[in-house]
Amino acid sequence: MQNGFEPRVLICIECEEEFVFTAAAQQYFAERGYTEDPKRCKSCHTQYKKMQRDQRHSGVVMRNGVK
Repeated sequence: MQNGFEPRVLICIECEEEFVFTAAAQQYFAERGYTEDPKRCKSCHTQYKKMQRDQRHSGVVMRNGVK
């Protein structure tokens, strides 16, 4: 146990697989002021962030009229 945190098993909203929200990850979230548990496993989170970056980048290109 690390600073009162214990590992917890959560379910990913994307792939519906179980993943462990480790004590270290919980401490990291708490230090940054996050109040909610993660909703995605690491793999799905990485894919989600990449999709957001790709959409944001393509949106900027489209708004400027450059393809």
